[in-house]
Amino acid sequence: MSKSRVVNSAVNTIFNFSVKLFDFGIKFVLRTVFIYTLGMQYVGVSGLFTDILSVLSFVELGIGSAITYALYKPLAENDEEKLGKLMHFYKWAYRIVALVILICGLLVVPFLSKIVTNVPDIKESITIIYILYLSNTVCSYLLIYRSTILSASQKQYEISKISICISMIKCTIESILLVVFKNFIFYLLLEILFSVSQNIWISRKAEKLYPNAFQKSSGRLSKAEIKKLFKDIKALFLYKVSNVVLNGTDSVIVSSFLGTGMVGILANYNMIVKNIYNLVLQVFTSTSASIGNLAATEDGKKQFKVFNAMQLMCFWIFGLCTTVLYVNVNTFMKIWAGKENLFGTATVLVLIIDFYLTGMMSTVSHFRTSNGLFVQGQYRPLIMSIINIVVSVFLVKKIGITGVILGTVISRLLTQIWYDPYLIYKYVFKHSFSHYLRQITIYTASTAVSCLICIEFRNMLMIRNSWIDLIVNGIFNVIVFNGIFLLIYGRSAEFVYLKNIGINLSGMIVRKIKRR
Repeated sequence: MSKSRVVNSAVNTIFNFSVKLFDFGIKFVLRTVFIYTLGMQYVGVSGLFTDILSVLSFVELGIGSAITYALYKPLAENDEEKLGKLMHFYKWAYRIVALVILICGLLVVPFLSKIVTNVPDIKESITIIYILYLSNTVCSYLLIYRSTILSASQKQYEISKISICISMIKCTIESILLVVFKNFIFYLLLEILFSVSQNIWISRKAEKLYPNAFQKSSGRLSKAEIKKLFKDIKALFLYKVSNVVLNGTDSVIVSSFLGTGMVGILANYNMIVKNIYNLVLQVFTSTSASIGNLAATEDGKKQFKVFNAMQLMCFWIFGLCTTVLYVNVNTFMKIWAGKENLFGTATVLVLIIDFYLTGMMSTVSHFRTSNGLFVQGQYRPLIMSIINIVVSVFLVKKIGITGVILGTVISRLLTQIWYDPYLIYKYVFKHSFSHYLRQITIYTASTAVSCLICIEFRNMLMIRNSWIDLIVNGIFNVIVFNGIFLLIYGRSAEFVYLKNIGINLSGMIVRKIKRR
């Protein structure tokens, strides 16, 4: 990548990683307060309603991704007129989305008694709690569209700085409120207040940096431009549905078949696993605008080189996290939430496999989106969603919570894991797909070997103290995985490429500090 793309990606990565790490800490503190002041049933209801509303968000249709892709070229060419037209379209599209989500959300109310089951400890009205969650979601769609231009222009760090400030205030006030009053309704009202405040602040920042993009006098997109956008949106809608089904329906299935209390335990595991995923994902999300710029200015050969380097980095990070999580997540959960709130070994294994598969798709997903491969393979997400629902409902009756998560894993393996990379190899790189199959097979085998060595080491030691167990095994996991990684890839062209970028960035940072 060019120097400017590398620098922008590095700045975004540092800021976003710091913010997500801080946000992870905030969520962990609040969840801990939640567990010990309100109880697991409130955690379950919170996770369930969050997932229900994520399912309703399918009406967003993938508009955000289509607009982000459409913004790359006018931003690179400094075409303010086109930016203004796109943002005007985006504003009205999201207003319609907010209205539709509100209507669909209200239609769910009569069915809440069928979805929320076995929650005798919750005293507040389930309907009122749900309406507050719905209100927060609707308000966010009315304000959040302006933030897209910051992300597309490689200024995600501006959003990150605002998020840090709001999160600090929110954590302090909400924690005090829960400890002193133990009032869930007050907590939800504060969530809405802080969410609206953050989106307004981000909107003001976007308007300040790109005033011409939000002028009321901005023109309108031509019919041809709107037709092109809707063509992408139509394809992205199916991807949106797929993500919604994969991430939002598990809680609904678990609550309906196993009770809302089980959703609380799943929500705790998901909080740890998904927040680690989101934290690591910042490394790749922060480069998405740079990849978009790369796709707009470079050929497939150059992109292929960058892809391989990023895919190696993806394996390095997610392979390490997979090893550490698989060996240690139950030890950590026992310390944090208590041994009565643990999953069995089989459930943890399937959960971590899903984490690994999702993580290894990060680079592929960014290259597919940045190159506008929306129409190609547009029916893959639909097939994936159908498989997920059918298999999850079938297996939950047979093997419980493990079956729900296994349904998600099976749906990924049969579709996304091979088909999405096939698309970018065919349409972008124009390279043999067998290269990717060999690559991902070696990555997965290396991770599996690392996990087996580390779990055998843990079983051999049998440390009784949970804290010592966590620390000793965590250190050993890091050493083993990195040893395997360096042994296999330490001299590869991709590793050398990444190492040189790291050295150059370090040099630029040192020189900048010295100038100050």
